[in-house]
Amino acid sequence: MCFVLLCLYFTVFSYLFSPLDCLAAQEAGHSTSGMYLIRPDEAERPVQAWCEQDIDNGGWTVIQSRRDGSVNFFRNWDSYKSGFGNIDGEYWLGLEGIYNLGRQEVYKLLVEMEDWMNKKVYAQYSSFHLEPESVGYRLRLGTYQGNAGDSLSSHNGKQFTTLDRDKDAFSGNCAHFHKGGWWYNACGQANLNGVWYTGGVYRSKFQDGIFWADYGGGFYSMKSVRMLIRPID
Repeated sequence: MCFVLLCLYFTVFSYLFSPLDCLAAQEAGHSTSGMYLIRPDEAERPVQAWCEQDIDNGGWTVIQSRRDGSVNFFRNWDSYKSGFGNIDGEYWLGLEGIYNLGRQEVYKLLVEMEDWMNKKVYAQYSSFHLEPESVGYRLRLGTYQGNAGDSLSSHNGKQFTTLDRDKDAFSGNCAHFHKGGWWYNACGQANLNGVWYTGGVYRSKFQDGIFWADYGGGFYSMKSVRMLIRPID
């Protein structure tokens, strides 16, 4: 009985006192990068996320991470909605969680990428949020800056597509061709949830690697990539 009450207390405590995002965690004194329990405003329950406190003044919530191909990103709608993977490795935070984060205030998006020569590049967007599930978690982006090239703006205003829910502008299903879930157009210039290929240039019938077309083209799969969001200053 005491164990049940203790678990209930911990659940209620976590729900009430989890920070709204990683910036709130930092402002509460948690200045170390790592796994945190956050609870976006109006979210049904807290979610685990990786908080990056060591770059650009910290306060970044990592919503996506790719690094070694250990997690399969070719998944259905429900999986992309709820999130999957390992918080200290490869993971997707979840469309509903990302949506709830973005409705709290104005966030910016940082896309960090590393190629197979260990060169790091980035793309940053002045604003970022998703519209609700009723309109397919439509992507809304601000203006671009960075040194990776702007491969995401062509996806702005597009709904999210998965292998079992086709929302793209292509006659087929872009998720099937690109082996991931994304805000595909017809199909697109970025595919950060694609297949993790070793070595950069890859051979495949389709452009299904983790590519950023303005950096390396559609048949160059990046070594690692992260998507991070933070409230604007």
